[in-house]
Amino acid sequence: MNGLRSVTLSTYNLNETESFYKNILGLNTLINNETNILHVGDANLAPGTRLIFKQYQGDQEKIDTHFHSIALRVPTDLALYEYKQQFDKHEVNYESVQQLNGKHLFKFYDNNGHAFHIISDELNAGVPLGTAYDDGPISPIHQIQGIGPVMIKSPETQATGSLLKNIFELQLFAEYKTIDDESALVFKVGAGGNGGELHLIDYPNAIESLNPPIERVAVSIDDIDHFEKIVNHVKEIEIEHHIIQHEAGLISLFVRDLTGIIITITFDTVN
Repeated sequence: MNGLRSVTLSTYNLNETESFYKNILGLNTLINNETNILHVGDANLAPGTRLIFKQYQGDQEKIDTHFHSIALRVPTDLALYEYKQQFDKHEVNYESVQQLNGKHLFKFYDNNGHAFHIISDELNAGVPLGTAYDDGPISPIHQIQGIGPVMIKSPETQATGSLLKNIFELQLFAEYKTIDDESALVFKVGAGGNGGELHLIDYPNAIESLNPPIERVAVSIDDIDHFEKIVNHVKEIEIEHHIIQHEAGLISLFVRDLTGIIITITFDTVN
């Protein structure tokens, strides 16, 4: 495993979401109005920095998300305060700075109501940051340059945890309690660190998924033998899955967890 690759979320308005992430968060964006998909990330929209938003055409009623929070990585503690000033300027609500495993972070919500954290990489090791985007309103030395940890909720943590550990072969290496006293399991992806952690949060309620499902978390792998081993295991135990050959050197395995979230492993020799 290399690390987290991308997170896919829903939006009711692609243009408003593009404006939020480009003009407030200072990230690079690429919108496709034909497919109704928006990519957000670093200067290169590189794996490990990428958020993907898909237009949702259903009723605009509140549907519970599978994501507890998605952390966005900045280089230093000082960068947190530049983003707080930016949020004050644009009247974006945020919470006070906290610590998670010794790393400083604070919570905010985007224009869709999705929960995010800005997290400092100052004391981080593992999966490296991406490349700063020079054309945004945030100084390149303080800019968001990666995603992670990604925190997903599950009312079936034993089943979801088994999928992550026994089928996708992620390393379970820590447990902790969230600020709200929820139980959390930490799975290491690749080199680990902020960009290589998937946190599984114990959640008491069933989660209503969008129809068709949109929410997805993807990780990258660069070992074809390891990828094929995972695919063969999924086939042997007859889990519903899809395999998509995107282009030469890029292929993905999609598995939908019983809670509704889609988990993807992508073999990638391109990026």
